[in-house]
Amino acid sequence: GGTGQGGAVAVPAAAPEIAAVLLPPDPARPEVLRLALAAYAQPWPGRIDIQHAGTGAALARLTRPASLGTLASALPPGPIHCWDNSGVTATLSSGHVADIEELAALDGGNRLAVESDAGHWEVIGFAGASLVAPQTYRLTRLLRGLGGSDAVMGPAGIGNRVVLLDTRVAVIDVAPEWLGGTLSLRAYAWAGDAVGTAFEVDIGLDGLLPLPPGHLRSRRVAGGDVALSWIRRSRADTGNWALLEVPLEGAEGYAVEIVDGAAPVRSLEVASPRATYLAADQIADFGSLPAAFDWRVRQLSPAYGPGDAAE
Repeated sequence: GGTGQGGAVAVPAAAPEIAAVLLPPDPARPEVLRLALAAYAQPWPGRIDIQHAGTGAALARLTRPASLGTLASALPPGPIHCWDNSGVTATLSSGHVADIEELAALDGGNRLAVESDAGHWEVIGFAGASLVAPQTYRLTRLLRGLGGSDAVMGPAGIGNRVVLLDTRVAVIDVAPEWLGGTLSLRAYAWAGDAVGTAFEVDIGLDGLLPLPPGHLRSRRVAGGDVALSWIRRSRADTGNWALLEVPLEGAEGYAVEIVDGAAPVRSLEVASPRATYLAADQIADFGSLPAAFDWRVRQLSPAYGPGDAAE
């Protein structure tokens, strides 16, 4: 505390901890990545302004400290589209989380971004939260890979960063010119911070790539051919159950790979969610009609190329 010249209140210097979380697009705007910006400092300087380091453009103003933290237990990849009962423990810098009804979790409550070992961010939901140590919570009844982040879900070890995605976090659009590069930003703690804190964000294209297709199926038909099929997924999904198909994000196309062990032995490109693996091709690839084989499929983006594979 104390006062400066003229009786003005002196604001303590703060070295803020900054988190920048690259989020998948909102389904209403599937072509626009989002960047969540959050900060914590003790003492809190009153506000933190985030600017583009190159242009000085103001990007966000943070007026409250966010709940940043780390994993206190490892989080392996989990199931999607269902409850994950394994749970995870996280230590938060501030704030409080509590149990909510499962319907509230399904409706968007209790969202946490978790950084994977590969540096990607998975968004999880949770219905259960129990305080197990100071500022440390056991989170249960998890919803994994939300908002299309299942495509980058990977193992997350103890100590990896977490960010509680609530109203204390500012979410901005990623400008097209930032895509595929490193964004240099600077955080200024209150008006008296003339130097700021520099940080960088890698703006990868993962959140714009097509999602892995779902419901892969294969069946042998007359003559020995194998019919392959799947159901496309779209980041432009409106959630409207009246639609027969989710909206396309561009021209439809898929790349299919037939795999023998770890090596692909045949590649197919098709324009609809089905393909035929001919008996003659099977014999050429395996020496006879195989009793079983692995295969994977990626949806193709006209702008960004192949998406993540379902296998």
